Amino acid sequence: MKINVIQPSIRALFLAVLFALCIVGCSPSVQVRSDADPGVNMANYQTYNFFSQLGIEDENYSSLLGQHFRSAISVEMDSRGFTQSNTPQLQINVTIGAEDKVRVNTYQEPYLYGGYYGMGVYGRYGSPWGYAGGATRTTVSQYTEANVYIDVVDAAQHKLVWQGVATFTLTDKMQSQMRETVNITVQKIFTKFPVAQPASG
Repeated sequence: MKINVIQPSIRALFLAVLFALCIVGCSPSVQVRSDADPGVNMANYQTYNFFSQLGIEDENYSSLLGQHFRSAISVEMDSRGFTQSNTPQLQINVTIGAEDKVRVNTYQEPYLYGGYYGMGVYGRYGSPWGYAGGATRTTVSQYTEANVYIDVVDAAQHKLVWQGVATFTLTDKMQSQMRETVNITVQKIFTKFPVAQPASG
């Protein structure tokens, strides 16, 4: 009997690929958009901090949610050369909006059936695909669409200079893994930030 042995290097590569696929598969499908003040050069700012109370820090949200957003946003800002300061040039706020929606899907049932050539309107052998004009089926499902807003404000002028928005369907799994959901959402929003991360290497 032949036994296949996976070499350590191949096993490590396999596990790395499997982990990467898992991360991608678990990531929320996020649509991102942004808007910026065209008269402002974000690269001219050097320091930032957060509103003393973020828009998400109230009785409607977990107290940990604000911590997750502050941590994730700090990673993005710091990596772009900004420094957190008690006298910031930029102040950052986070708000969330959620809306219950209804999804309606209509399709022909069945798509294919039979799998053999039978007698029918197509002649001796009929349709090879087994279509018989099945009934139309409609499914209705409810879902929650979440919108995350990250506002960046000029602290001296009290003027909004940049806003990033992420829109996605909120699932039970995402809510149970809130830290990961926040990290992924913030990362995706900051792909639209006017100041890019420095190239590695």
